Amino acid sequence: MTISITDYFASRKDDRKKETRYLNVINKDSCTSCQSCATVCPVDCIYEVTSPIPGQSYHQIDTSRCIGCQMCYRSPNDSTDHYQLTICPWNAIDMLHNPNVKPDDVSVLQPYWKGEAAELPYPKLEEIGYQLFLEGQVILPVGRDDLTATADWFTKGFWLFTEDGDTVAIAEEYERNTDKVCFTATEAGRALLDCIYADWHRIWMD
Repeated sequence: MTISITDYFASRKDDRKKETRYLNVINKDSCTSCQSCATVCPVDCIYEVTSPIPGQSYHQIDTSRCIGCQMCYRSPNDSTDHYQLTICPWNAIDMLHNPNVKPDDVSVLQPYWKGEAAELPYPKLEEIGYQLFLEGQVILPVGRDDLTATADWFTKGFWLFTEDGDTVAIAEEYERNTDKVCFTATEAGRALLDCIYADWHRIWMD
C-alpha cells in the first residue's frame, strides 16, 4: 500500500543486499499518484510525495532499495506470452540498466566534470543524476552518508555548461531533517541533464 514520504523515511528499511541488474525511476510529471505501482512493489520501496493541491501528489522510488523486479513496470498479459505495460496506466516509469552493476568505460558524466578531483563515484552519480534528470529532485535517507556525499558532487559548481567553458552546479540541497535530505536540480542543471541523459540507458519495452 502507499506510504507517505514522511512515514517512509521515518521507518525506512535497510538497502538491498546487492546491486540489481535493473532500476526503476518514476517521472513525477507523468505520475498521477494512482498507487498502482506502490500496491505491487514486493519490497515497499515506493512512497508518495503528497501535495495540498489536488492532483499534484506523485510517487517516487527509493532506487537504493529497488530490486529491479519490474513488477511496477510491467506484468504478464493474461492471454499471451508477451509482456505488456499494464501496471502504470500513465507510462510514468522508466526502467534502467543499473550503472553500478556494469559501469561504462567512460561515464556519461565524466566529460562534463571540470573540478580538480579526478576520481568521482561515477556509477552512483549516474543513478542519482538520472533521478534529478527525470524528477528534478532526489530524496535520500539521512543515515546514508555515502549517498548524500555522492549527491553533494552535483552541488559543486564545476560542471561544464557552455562551449566557452562556463560551469554550473547541477543541484542544490533544499531540505534536511532528521530522516531525509532533499536535493533539487538548478535551472541550469536541468538543462544540462537534459543534454547528458537524452540517450542514456533506458530500456524500451512499451
